[in-house]
Amino acid sequence: MMETIKTASFEYLISLAKEDPEGGYAFTIDGSSYHIDDVLEISRIAEKHGYIVIY
Repeated sequence: MMETIKTASFEYLISLAKEDPEGGYAFTIDGSSYHIDDVLEISRIAEKHGYIVIY
């Protein structure tokens, strides 16, 4: 069985974050939604979903 390697550019991941009018950002990856305070949290979340983040 081959393992799938998922990669994403940091710029692309940031484009998925939508500003929340009440503060922070809404970020969705692989069907999971997160409310984050800072876009720098995106890398950690993506890595938890098995992505290799390319900077």
